Amino acid sequence: MNFLKSIILKIVSFFKSGKAEAALTQAAELVPRALPIVEEIATLVPNRTDQEIEAAFQKYAVPFASQVLATPLAQRGYILLELATQVLAAKFPGIATNILNTAVQLAVTGSKA
Repeated sequence: MNFLKSIILKIVSFFKSGKAEAALTQAAELVPRALPIVEEIATLVPNRTDQEIEAAFQKYAVPFASQVLATPLAQRGYILLELATQVLAAKFPGIATNILNTAVQLAVTGSKA
C-alpha cells in the first residue's frame, strides 16, 4: 500500500487543487475494498464468455443488458470494470462514479502486477 500511496502522491503533485488531492486520496483509500471485488470478478469470468459475464452480473444482482454480449471480446474488460464499479458503488453509496472507477482501475492494476 505504501508503494501505491507514493504513486498517488506523485500524481497528486501534478495537481494544485485540494479537491484533486482529496479525490485521489479517497480513491486510494477505496482500493483495498475494490481489490476483492476485482479478484472475484476475474475468477468468475476467466474467459470473458457470454455465459460467464451474464453469470457475474447475476451474482451481483446488477441489471444485465443483452447488448453487452455484442461487445467485442477485446473490449469486454470495460464491461467488467463497469460491473466492479457498480458493485463498489452499492457498498459505498454517494461516492462519485469517477472516484469509484479510479479505485477499481488501481485495484485491477495492482492485481495484475
